[in-house]
Amino acid sequence: MSGLFVNYFECQFEKYTYNIKFLPYEKYPTREEFKSLRASHTNFDFSRDREKLFYWELEKSAQDDLGGQAISISADKNPRVFINILERAIVYRLRSLENYRVYKDSYSQVWKIISKKDLLDSSFDGLEVNRQICLNTYYRFSDGKASFGIVLSSEIENKFTWDRADFQKHGIDTSTLGGKDNIIYANKVALKQYLLALGRTEEYVEEIKKLDSNEQKFSVVSKFFDWIQKTSFYLPDENKIKSISKKYLPFSGINIEILQNPKRYYFGSKTNEQNRASYNEQVKQYKPFTYDLFENKSVKIGVLCPKQFEGITESFISKLERILKNELHLRKLDFNFHYVDDVSLASYQNELYNQELLNSQVVMIVVVEEHKKIPPHASPYFICKAKFLGNGIPTQDIQIKNIKNPNQYILNNISLNIYAKLGGTAWTIEKEDKRREELIVGVGSSTDENGKHILGIAQVFNSDGKYLVGDCAPLSNFDNYAENLEKYLGQTLNTIIDNQINKQSEFRLIFHLYKGASNKYEIPAINSVIKKFDHLSFKYALLHLGYGHNFRVFNNDGNLKVNRGTFIRLDSNSALIHFVPENSLPLYVQLDRRSTFTDLYYLSKQVYWFSSLSHRSYLPAKRTVTITYPSLMAALTEKLKYVDGWDYDRLKAISEKLWFI
Repeated sequence: MSGLFVNYFECQFEKYTYNIKFLPYEKYPTREEFKSLRASHTNFDFSRDREKLFYWELEKSAQDDLGGQAISISADKNPRVFINILERAIVYRLRSLENYRVYKDSYSQVWKIISKKDLLDSSFDGLEVNRQICLNTYYRFSDGKASFGIVLSSEIENKFTWDRADFQKHGIDTSTLGGKDNIIYANKVALKQYLLALGRTEEYVEEIKKLDSNEQKFSVVSKFFDWIQKTSFYLPDENKIKSISKKYLPFSGINIEILQNPKRYYFGSKTNEQNRASYNEQVKQYKPFTYDLFENKSVKIGVLCPKQFEGITESFISKLERILKNELHLRKLDFNFHYVDDVSLASYQNELYNQELLNSQVVMIVVVEEHKKIPPHASPYFICKAKFLGNGIPTQDIQIKNIKNPNQYILNNISLNIYAKLGGTAWTIEKEDKRREELIVGVGSSTDENGKHILGIAQVFNSDGKYLVGDCAPLSNFDNYAENLEKYLGQTLNTIIDNQINKQSEFRLIFHLYKGASNKYEIPAINSVIKKFDHLSFKYALLHLGYGHNFRVFNNDGNLKVNRGTFIRLDSNSALIHFVPENSLPLYVQLDRRSTFTDLYYLSKQVYWFSSLSHRSYLPAKRTVTITYPSLMAALTEKLKYVDGWDYDRLKAISEKLWFI
């Protein structure tokens, strides 16, 4: 049996310097000019480092007519250029192979090597499944010395061979399916409709389960590594790869630890002293953290439901009511049912001004599967949500399929969601004894219907995980991101620091960012905010938390699960944290070098602990809430903006409630 393996293959070289050439970057300042340069010199490659545009030959016979200036670079002083030379050498060799398509994914900056072989052997008419290898290079510093390696992972890619006309010929509605021209993209929605139409969903799922298992992924990566070991790659300046290592952890300063789960605290700071097995049983036994907030309070919950589902909805609400009363201790509940004629938008709109609903603390909206396909401006769910949120009332949507077949998991989660939207906190987590007060700021993102990034700015948490505030008013795209981030952080932190922080002592500001902090956006904004508080004593940390990377973790060559809480320190500034045992994908944590608080283990443990705070479910979340909550908020408010008359300022009245979960 083998142990833990991270898909980083360390490389040793015969020498760690290159004599190459460079051009002034100012000669090719625009994207078009740079693309033209590359297109006209395909047997050279280029890498920018500050104001220099380094270049080198990709094959020995390449003729240099660029007139660049000679320069010597070293692995320690120019690590990014050094490792780029290796990466481009491998890619250049791969592009010479037949039956593979090679391109670079612009989002992840990872190379995709896609086999043209159909893994399903043409058994699914209209669909191909292809194997792809994802490749990038990575450098890190261990004991002050640069170390270089290759990162390899395996995925599968679905591709329709049917065009839009073929779909229609087979009776599949294409009106809601994304694509370009006559091509249908093989995303989840399109795949679901295709498989349902063919009646082969279970068969496909079983095939993919085998092809995309962790064991299979490990096997594919290992075979590709074997090919790399046996293949000769041209490196400039007569350099050579001395060795490439496949090693199990720990090795070369890459260490592993298991992060412990935090204690949960309930009413009166009680913990699980009786060792109750399930989290919902713990809440029932010890009472929610904010029990006293609702002990003598009457709670009105509105229910908006089509008449055709009246009976099953009443049965569902009765089950939900028992959980809210018995487990979450909401003793004084009053459900107000209001029925609409059918599932059309007009029917829902007739009840939007019902005074009983407008007097509710939460309104539950029963929706059907078809509502998800309707654009927000015509969706009964989004128009109802916009109306009630505008009146300071959070909503809880319930799919009719969940009402028809309510299992305990669904009932528990919906009851917990409702409790959070009422302003309740079922539990908090322990905060370690510390000499410094802390505020954690989460900045998350989502994408709009065109795939463009939108940003939820931002949400602030106390160090015990208490959700303090989140405001959608500054929701923005990259055009006004830095300006809005600075404005929002300045105003919000000033208020919280005045009210909750002892300004006579040093405190900390910890930023959880969905992307790397950049000199164009986050850094100027955060620096400006820091200057506003320069009369106070504090340190700050900038953490990039993301899943758009190529690292994977396997246990026993993919045959066993990876323990939740597995912490792998790659170097002093980067680490991996594992959240989902069945999945090989960990969270990548990178500490920005401009941070003044630099305890990576402490910061990583805090990130992990915050995954136990999600009030969408009793179970610990698959992601830390400091980036999940802003992302959910951004996605929802982006859709709400398409509703006529919507105004972000309407959310200010409920900014302290988890209305978006």
